[in-house]
Amino acid sequence: MNLNRLASLALSAAVAAAAVYAFSARPMPVFPDTAVRADRLQINGIAKAGKRLVAVGEAGHILFSDDLGTHWKDADVEPQSGSTLTQVSFSDKLHGLAVGHDGLIVKTEDGGAHWRQVRFDDKHSEPLLGISAIDANTAFAVGSFGKVLLSKDGGAHWGAPASMPDITDGHVNALVAGQSGRMLLVGEAGMLQRSVDGGAQWQALTLPYKGSLFGGLALSADTWLVYGMRGHVFRTEDFGNTWTQIDCGLPTSFFGGLQLQDGRVVLVGQGGVMLVSSDAGKSFKIHRVGGRFSLTSLVEIAPGELLVGGETGVSKDTL
Repeated sequence: MNLNRLASLALSAAVAAAAVYAFSARPMPVFPDTAVRADRLQINGIAKAGKRLVAVGEAGHILFSDDLGTHWKDADVEPQSGSTLTQVSFSDKLHGLAVGHDGLIVKTEDGGAHWRQVRFDDKHSEPLLGISAIDANTAFAVGSFGKVLLSKDGGAHWGAPASMPDITDGHVNALVAGQSGRMLLVGEAGMLQRSVDGGAQWQALTLPYKGSLFGGLALSADTWLVYGMRGHVFRTEDFGNTWTQIDCGLPTSFFGGLQLQDGRVVLVGQGGVMLVSSDAGKSFKIHRVGGRFSLTSLVEIAPGELLVGGETGVSKDTL
């Protein structure tokens, strides 16, 4: 056999060996977890799931962090509709719900790492704007055109409550839950509804204001705040029988609020504004203001340390 023949056989053997290696089974390399830039997504809602933080926002993204917001991962959502998510709520450290545009509701049972779609209505494109997971079984979702939905099985199935609040076509922006079954519904045109029995019955309340309300806080059984457009904040000490308007000194809209562990109250909103009250909402001082981008939501990650969501993603602030 000549040298050319030997060289040809050797080359053929090398190619065959390479092909066998290329297609043979072998362990996949270990890749690091994908990091997500939480400062590049619009965040509409943030919640705690035990020690974990969960944020929801544009294009259906759900992010979670296990190190107090330093690093974030993109949660698995099945199927991913791409509809913007507006709010998130957890009944305990494992079970949570999020809502958004196109009537979307998604559910998690592992603290926010994995979510599955339980409701979607892209034919009508009506957004759900608020979610309140009351306990392991009961949850309310609210939204456009007076939409109020109730689940009695932890979010798996949804329908209209047996007794609906008297709402016309105005958008319902939030359901705020307090102690002993007390709840408030807030929405457009000064819409304000009260329940004392966990949402079984509702009573319309009257405010000296007919603009939009975006949210509220239950500071105690009787003391509540509601807030909305153009700096309007109202306070009650008798669970809605009478209301006092609070002068915040700014004509900006408020989109989110929180009562801290030490009792202070924080409101965030349009133009990056953040107000702080040290007297249970009777008066507020400006902590920060300025900018073109709004803040929408916040959680306390340590005493006086906040994680704030908004149009430019997630940021940290210290009071």
